Amino acid sequence: MSAPHVALHLLDHERVLLAALVAPWRDLLYAPGRGFTSPLDPGVYRTSVVVVPGAGPAIRVSSVVLPAFGGEVCRLRLETLPHDPPPSLGSFFDPARTGTVYALAPERGVAAAQAPARAEWRYDGASLAPRLGRISGIRLLRERGRGPGFSWEADRGLVLTGGDGAESLVLAVAEPPEAALFLPSPGLYRTLLDPAATAKPGVTVRDLLGHGDRDDSVETTIELLPMP
Repeated sequence: MSAPHVALHLLDHERVLLAALVAPWRDLLYAPGRGFTSPLDPGVYRTSVVVVPGAGPAIRVSSVVLPAFGGEVCRLRLETLPHDPPPSLGSFFDPARTGTVYALAPERGVAAAQAPARAEWRYDGASLAPRLGRISGIRLLRERGRGPGFSWEADRGLVLTGGDGAESLVLAVAEPPEAALFLPSPGLYRTLLDPAATAKPGVTVRDLLGHGDRDDSVETTIELLPMP
């Protein structure tokens, strides 16, 4: 009898959407709000992202999570939006567009839409349009895990190569629900892009993928797959 195995791969229609991302982008949008950034993880944005390509519908990138083998396994999910992206989203291409969040209005005692009041709830860096306005290539980051009597595979991330050759990373995460990690520059997460690189303490592949609390008998590796 074969050991239990979980395979969380992109579906066929998602791979079609992935191929459509290798093209010019008009915008890259995010959902502002609490938890968008963390001082413990600078340069990392925790949000689902919406790609607005030069042609065709907008594509949302988020995460799917499955409890498995005493922990959680997750993968990216790609889906088209049935309508134009809402104005509540902020923009990585136009930092002046910060989107809106719902907050309690004291004078009325009800929640109302307003611009994010806290800097950590919105993107305040330089425009990413020069870097991500044209995507020249994408690699799929596939996670493989193996433990005593079980194994899994999951399509965890996308490595985006911009027109200037610089790389960015989108990585599926277990929480918050449906969010992903977006890293305009990989930073400490470069270990995932270059498995041969020397890992720093606490920045191993296992830790970065969220499996640091698993038993030491569980092995986690990654494979980078070029996409057509």
